[in-house]
Amino acid sequence: MNERLAGASRRLILAVRAARAPARAGRAPARAALTALVAVSAVSVLAALAASVPAASAAPLGMHIEVGYLQVSDDPRYDDRQGPGETDITPPRPLAGAEMAIDEVNIGAAAYGRQYSLVQAEADSDNGLVAKAEALERQGVHWIVVDADDDAMATLARAERGRPVLLFNISAHGDALRGTECEANLVNVIPSRAMLADALAQFLVARKWPDVLVLRGPLPDDQANVAALLHAARLYGLRIVATRDFIVSNDPRQRDKDNLALLTGDASYDVVYVADADGTFARSLPYATIHPRPVVGATGLTPTAWSWTWERYGAPQVSHRFARRFNRNMDGTDWAAWIAVRALDDAVRESKARTTQAVDAYLLGPSMNIDGAKGPPMSFRSWDRQMRQPILLATADAVIAEAPMPGFLHQTNVLDTLGFDRPETQCRLH
Repeated sequence: MNERLAGASRRLILAVRAARAPARAGRAPARAALTALVAVSAVSVLAALAASVPAASAAPLGMHIEVGYLQVSDDPRYDDRQGPGETDITPPRPLAGAEMAIDEVNIGAAAYGRQYSLVQAEADSDNGLVAKAEALERQGVHWIVVDADDDAMATLARAERGRPVLLFNISAHGDALRGTECEANLVNVIPSRAMLADALAQFLVARKWPDVLVLRGPLPDDQANVAALLHAARLYGLRIVATRDFIVSNDPRQRDKDNLALLTGDASYDVVYVADADGTFARSLPYATIHPRPVVGATGLTPTAWSWTWERYGAPQVSHRFARRFNRNMDGTDWAAWIAVRALDDAVRESKARTTQAVDAYLLGPSMNIDGAKGPPMSFRSWDRQMRQPILLATADAVIAEAPMPGFLHQTNVLDTLGFDRPETQCRLH
């Protein structure tokens, strides 16, 4: 809840209490004044709510709600990658999660005469995202689920500033999208890099593995993931004993950067953290370190929004429905697309709103509780539009822990121990 809304709410509560107090002789004028104050304060609350959501977003809410889904056809994150035995691995796109959610929410929506449909659009490149989003707007689409990388997402959100649209980020982990490049019309469903790094740091502290050897790949995502880990290490008291850069190469002049014995030797550590967005190097690291130590990060124990092996809070039913329909396991971006649509339906149903702006106000407000099959109720942080949520720490076939870890506390919401809290945020919503 932003400061304007909090102040207006406090004034309204005080006015209501005063207005309900027993009237005394000669106090009728004061009672009338208090009643007027209640009306004025109520208007202030509504005005503050309207100011907390993107401007120019009010539109009548029909019984048929079209939810946009926007992706980029040449997104390099979904390019084929070299797998074991000279096989190719093609990362799946998260469209499946949104499709499953649409089918699920329509079951309940039919009871009150409402229907959802998914309107898909695909841009040829990052540069075409804005034009595709504007085309969806012209069709009357207000909510758009977006699968794009950090840079493309930031460009799109800036271009859509002040327009009647709310964007759901389901795949871009960049901390800047929750910081210096945040926008009021950008809702971050997928966890940030800071949240993932904080979850892993909490786990290492809880296990008493404070000394970390960091192996860093050459890609920008690798650099960003290590930067997030270093921030978490300072926050939670981990010690980075060394940071060593690796490359995947057959060049003998680069052997010191591609040799696991050299990279993991000559240091004392409790755990090895590897940042490898491509995955080719990390795949060979477990059981190949000089010292017998666990591996975390890109392989081994990985922080993630979702794992098909999660077995609590109704998660097996979600994963099984997904696997039966799409013949593969649900991953973190699939879950983010799924919960984005589910959260929207929750806001529409629970708010009983008649305009898109009122739905947005409820969705992003303090009354919103989202069941993501991960336990604690989830909601959106008022300061950076990030969905606060637990993070799973999982191997390839088991969830080992869920963060926040026991013992890590917060003055208002324990989920805010993950990622940038209000006092340290660089986000200025506009």
